[in-house]
Amino acid sequence: MTAIENASTSAAASAPARAGAAARARASGSTAARVGRSRFGRAEVLLPAVAFLLLAPLYAALSVTGHYQGRTSGFDLGIFVQQISSYADGRAPTSDLLGTGWNTLGDHFSPITVLLAPLYAVAPAPDTLLVAQAVLFAVGVVPLTRWAHRTLGVVPAVVVAVGYGLSWGLQSALNFDFHEIAFAVPLLAFAMSALGQGHWRSAALWTLPLVWVKEDMGLTVVVIGALIAVWTGGRDRLIGVLTAAWGVLWTVLAVAVIVPALSPDDAYGQGSKLPPLSEGIADTTHGLVSGDPRAATILLLLAITGFAALRSPLTLVAVPTVAWRFLSDNTNFWKPIFHYNAVLMPILFAALIDALVRGRTRRELSPRAERIVLSAVAAVTLIALPFQPLARLASADGWRMDPRIDTVRDVSADIPRDARVAASNDLVPHLVATHPTTVFPQRPSDSTTPEWILVDEANPPGWPQNAEGDRKAVSEALADGYRVVDDVNGILVLRR
Repeated sequence: MTAIENASTSAAASAPARAGAAARARASGSTAARVGRSRFGRAEVLLPAVAFLLLAPLYAALSVTGHYQGRTSGFDLGIFVQQISSYADGRAPTSDLLGTGWNTLGDHFSPITVLLAPLYAVAPAPDTLLVAQAVLFAVGVVPLTRWAHRTLGVVPAVVVAVGYGLSWGLQSALNFDFHEIAFAVPLLAFAMSALGQGHWRSAALWTLPLVWVKEDMGLTVVVIGALIAVWTGGRDRLIGVLTAAWGVLWTVLAVAVIVPALSPDDAYGQGSKLPPLSEGIADTTHGLVSGDPRAATILLLLAITGFAALRSPLTLVAVPTVAWRFLSDNTNFWKPIFHYNAVLMPILFAALIDALVRGRTRRELSPRAERIVLSAVAAVTLIALPFQPLARLASADGWRMDPRIDTVRDVSADIPRDARVAASNDLVPHLVATHPTTVFPQRPSDSTTPEWILVDEANPPGWPQNAEGDRKAVSEALADGYRVVDDVNGILVLRR
């Protein structure tokens, strides 16, 4: 046999072997790919799930312990307890704290809170609302972390989960009662994640219910709809236009029709906090330049994303909320406190993810620059943590009940359930679920005559009047026929 024949025979003999090896390689590669996808899929689900399971009980612990330490108030937790209790009883949402028989939809348009009525019917206590808010806030971490993991990887996803989860905007809200914006936080997290990934219809669907959270959310819906319309074409553009129109429609209905119709003043009362537009713009500009609380709030909002959010057009979604707050003459709206910044957290962290994704795909951010941004986000979050409300839980004192609250609960148990009570603002949440309750000193809109009065003399809340006003109101009550029946732990109890 010639060499050529030998070579041909050898090649022919080895061909099946090579084919088998190639098949095995393909099978091995396919298996590896499936394993990789499986591991990736598991991590994509596992990481957000772990973040949620850690944050939800942490948030709940912060809010509930704060409640039993006297940190909650009648305005606003007590109002929402009365509102949702009304829904649970099948009645129109009313709150005597706002005013005798006051329909809460005549104050703010927040019908979405009816969703909590079944939970409250099962567990009729302020704790139910605080835990529900904790869970809703924690849900927001899921779509954001999943998006970050899918597009950027594990480390950026962990940074997003930690940054969002420990953000000062959420902690401030959890530290201050319950509010309807608890529903806006997860809705915005899902809407912004869908918007950033180009899932236009999903973004629109998650956005639409925002109009029922609060009347100002309609403006946010308008911006999201406008972005969809500008970035797309055809049917998707129509979806964007319709979404924006939906936001305009409900904003007008809420502000010009529904709220005035249900308000005892036949007007949208919150509108009085907005000065003429030109005056508001001039004052806001001066405040930002001179460094009033608005400047501090802007700085803190941008710092939590290492200022990277400025690289994403998704930041535009935050403009309506920031604008109406800064234009208002109510200085509390300007500050980085209370619950006003919670809705901005999912928006800004979505903008952070989008900025990093754009930086990678367009080669505008080097790997080193991306690491710097992520390091800045983590550093700001962790450095600020010891000064945030969650830090309380690191000490034994953060878990102790205030003796004053224990006293109020004992007194409440001795008061008949149908007996009307007026109480200091910080005591109201511990009475409102079991008694018809108003705030003391009584406000002009309150025409009721309470049988019992509970006054916090040890730690006067300072609202609706200061300590001197409280003392004057107590003297007037004594002159009007009330008598002192108890005085324990600084809690003065009067009965008519």
